Amino acid sequence: MPDRSILKAICHIPARLGSRFRDIVRGASGLLAYEQYLAHLRANHPEIPPMSREQFFRADLTARWQGVRRCC
Repeated sequence: MPDRSILKAICHIPARLGSRFRDIVRGASGLLAYEQYLAHLRANHPEIPPMSREQFFRADLTARWQGVRRCC
């Protein structure tokens, strides 16, 4: 009979892969950036009301693409 610790480790692999996949999706979609923005705002600037998720993403896109001046 296999060792219990080996079986336990094997059973945790799908859970770890699922949480890692979730983290990748959150990072790629920008959800993690919004959560980090909220945490920073709460910690450093509690007097400023936070932007909505839509306002945050719109401001992020504007800041990212506003200075691009090239054809390709």
